[in-house]
Parts: sequence; C-alpha cells; structure tokens
Amino acid sequence: MRAALLAATAVFSLLAAPALAQTVSTSERADTATVVIYRDRPVDTVELMERSRQSWNRLDREGLALIVETRTVDVPAGDAVIRFEGVSTGIVPQSVTIAGLPSAVLEQNADFDLLTPGSLLDKSIGDTVQVVRTNPANGRQEVRPAVVRSGGSGAVLEIDGKYEALSCSGLIERVIFEDVPEGLSDQPTLSIRTRSLTPGRYTVTLAYLSTGLQWSTDYVARLSPDGRTLDLTGWLTLANFGGTTFPDAPVQVVAGDLQTTGRSVPVDPVVRLRRPGCWPQDTTTNGVNPDMKDMYGGYYPPVMAPPPPSPPAPPRPAAMRATDEIVVTGSRIAEQGELGDYKVYTLPSPTTVAARQTKQVRFLEREDVPYDRVNRQWIGAYGMDAGEAADESTPQVVFRLRNTEAGGLGIALPGGNWSLRQLTPEGRAVYAGEAETRDRPVGLPFELARGDASDVRVRTRVTADGARTRRALTTRWREVEVVVTNFGDDAETVELAPQDFNDTGFRIVRQSVRSAVTDGGWPAWTLTVPPGESRTLTYRYEVTE
Repeated sequence: MRAALLAATAVFSLLAAPALAQTVSTSERADTATVVIYRDRPVDTVELMERSRQSWNRLDREGLALIVETRTVDVPAGDAVIRFEGVSTGIVPQSVTIAGLPSAVLEQNADFDLLTPGSLLDKSIGDTVQVVRTNPANGRQEVRPAVVRSGGSGAVLEIDGKYEALSCSGLIERVIFEDVPEGLSDQPTLSIRTRSLTPGRYTVTLAYLSTGLQWSTDYVARLSPDGRTLDLTGWLTLANFGGTTFPDAPVQVVAGDLQTTGRSVPVDPVVRLRRPGCWPQDTTTNGVNPDMKDMYGGYYPPVMAPPPPSPPAPPRPAAMRATDEIVVTGSRIAEQGELGDYKVYTLPSPTTVAARQTKQVRFLEREDVPYDRVNRQWIGAYGMDAGEAADESTPQVVFRLRNTEAGGLGIALPGGNWSLRQLTPEGRAVYAGEAETRDRPVGLPFELARGDASDVRVRTRVTADGARTRRALTTRWREVEVVVTNFGDDAETVELAPQDFNDTGFRIVRQSVRSAVTDGGWPAWTLTVPPGESRTLTYRYEVTE
C-alpha cells in the first residue's frame, strides 16, 4: 500500500511539475509522406503556368492538399518540446493531427520566424559576430570581432568597447554569423509540448492540410480521317508552388467540387526587415528600405559562415520565380477509384513532388472512341417582325460522345481542356481547335464544341406573327423559315435549336420536320444537307406573356 502511495505521489509530482526545464527533441524530416491533392473547381493548366511566371503571384497560398507523414521521434521523459522540421511551407496549423505519441499533446505551435537579415540580427543580440570591412584606400579587408547590441530596427555593434551603427561607417562592410540562432529557419516548423513518464523512440503519424499544391486535367483527342472515331489521351498535371519537396511520395488527386470556407490557409511568416537608421541618409529619405536591397541584390547583406555538413534537405524555392521545370512521365497510367462522392486517381508509383515543379502523368488512354459530329445553330426569332430576316449565321461544330463502356470510355472524366488533332489520310496530325469540359461522370453524354463550321450557312426569317388575348393572358406566335445551305463537298448534319424554348408557355404548334428533345433537354430539328444544296425548315411556335 505504501509502495503504491509513493508511486502515485511520484506520478503526481511529475505531472504537476512546472514546464521550466524542457528537453527539446527534433525530427528533421519525414520518413515517408503521402500527398492527396484536391480542387474546388477545374483548373486551367495554361493559366496556372502563366500566373506562376508573374512576380506577384500567390499560388503558394492557393490549392489544398492533405499531407500524411510518418516520422521517427525521440520522446524524452518529463516535459519536453518536440520539433517537426521540414513540414510543408503551406501548412495550415489548425488542421494538424498527431497519432502515435505515448502521451497527450499539451500544446502545439506553428513556428515560422523567417530567416532574414533583420531577424538574424534580432536573434543575435548579445552574441559575438565578425565584421568585415574593405578599406577604400588600399582595397584590403579587415575582420574585427563585434558584439550585437541592438537588432534589425537599428543595428548597433560594439567594437573594441565602442558602439557603432551598422552600415553607417561609410565603408563597404558585411557581418558574418557563426551559426543560425535557435528559432530561425527558412522552412516552417511545427513544435509540440509533451509530458511523458518514460523516454522512448516512437513512429508517429503527422497529418495536416497544406496550400501550394494544385492539379489540372488536359486531354489530347486525335480525330480519325473518317470523322467517326477518335483516340484519346488524358493527362494529370501536378503543380507544387510551395517550398517543400515530397520525395518518393504516393500521390493521389481527387476530382469533384470540394466545398471550402476559404479559411484553410497558412499563417504568413514573420518577416523582420533591417533598418540601419543612419542620419541623415535613412531619416530624410522616403521609403528607402536597405533590407529590400539586401534581399534582392543591392547592398551587401549579412552573411553566415557555412554550417557543418548535414544530411541534404529539400531545396528552398527562389523568391518570386517561375516554375523551374515540367516533368512528363507516361510509362504507366494512373488508376481511378472511389472516395465517397468524389473520384480519386492514384498515380501508378510513388513520385517526387519537387518544390517549384510541375509534373504530368497519364490517367487515360482510349482508342477508337465513337463520336457524332453535328453543326448546331441556335435560332433566334425573338423580337423579329413578319418579313424581317436575321443576318446569315454560321453553326458551331459539336462532337458528341457517351461516357460508357459501349461508347469507348466508361471512366469519370475530370473537367479540363481538350486539344483536338485531325489525322489526315497520310497519318499527319493537324491542329483542329480546342474545347473545354466540366466533370463528367460515367453514363452521361457530353459534348465538345470545336468552333464554327466553314462550309455551312444558316438564314432565318419570320414569315408571319400575331397575338391573341384571352382572360388577361396574351399568347404571341411566330412562323419561322430557316434555310440551311451546304457549300462543302461532303454532306453535313445540322441541328437547329430555338433560343425561345425557355420562355413561358413555349410550344411548337406546327413544323415541317419533326423535332426531338436532345440530351441537353431542349428541342431541336436535325437536317441532313447534301453538298452544294439547301434544305428548309418551317415551324410555328407560341409563347405566353
């Protein structure tokens, strides 16, 4: 009983002990990482690349991904701080979860005190540094020890017992720091406070949301010379605009409109700028910021002595720089799976998602996919009076496909851009236009709008109109004549659709060609026009007011 009481007292003393002397344990990098990239809308690859080349882009704050890391950590006994270095630069701190620790997490912090000349000085107050000055008379460099007495807001150094303001001597000078002060990093760090009874080494799972990763879809459709089938290749583009590399990571992308509140964003890093404050140069000028020149190449910035050799770390991205490279891999095809209401595509093998890199991988390859080619023209007779004719118009070329196995597809198609290539009888691929689609599930038809037809013309004329009123309800009617002419060498199929079909009380009263409801839900007439000939459609319709 006494032993149990003593043990309980010891446990209580350990748990109740104040967190004054805390041991720090550091996990420098993840053992493994899994990357799952989401999107809330289809992303245009070309727009993504163009924005990445603009100096003011904020792509590292956009996009959303779930990062799941496994790490090996040493957990000390008692109160301790465990630092997880090398987490994603776009980490959303409030989304962090940690599993596998022997005790509960008492506190967690996202530390991102950015390494800059100003912060380096602030964190080095009281430390000894080396000042290198160049004598303008003879060009020789002199190295003197100095103690930092004030930080970046007005750096003052003590040299040989005298105090001098940094960069105010009139000489070319720089400061050498022997090491990086604790708490400063060019990468964000997650730290947690734990309290454990016994020390040990554990494998933990660290999961969090991160911005800076996006994905898009692009398709290449090669149209056969007979105009009946096409070969289709689909590409997934992975873009990492953050500063963290995920080596050999299993990667998945999730298709579907993800609902977000816009609050899953990282915390902006703390940036301390250095302001020497030398009179009169730095007090009588407007907006001169020596630190900006330090950072982007004007004055000599403080530099650090090279640190001792350490294991290689993920590369840090250059500030405001375009995407470094595009990697294309197509040896295997990504696999589609289900994730609740979403579609998930798993890359065929682990891949390195490098910082500031764009990578492409195939997820679709289909041959001999049948399609129908039609020329669609919307007929607008609203506001036209009897005898009035509309300007000659050109119909739009539309390719219709069915996303079924029988239709040659049968796979959920994420929305994206389509590049159409027409194959000639000789086998050459000729660029034939572009199209854009939204997410299309299996089983539904979809269309590709290529552009205007070159050989077909449509002329619309209202031949008669009128109105009648009954019980305060006015019904207006029009009789319309549509003439379609084919100037080409091949027969053309033309679909004519009335623009007024959504008007209240729309009803087709009489028609020379029978209409049918399309997959899009509107009525349409289909005419086949031989080469060099014309075909005419007449119809009467009513709407109510």
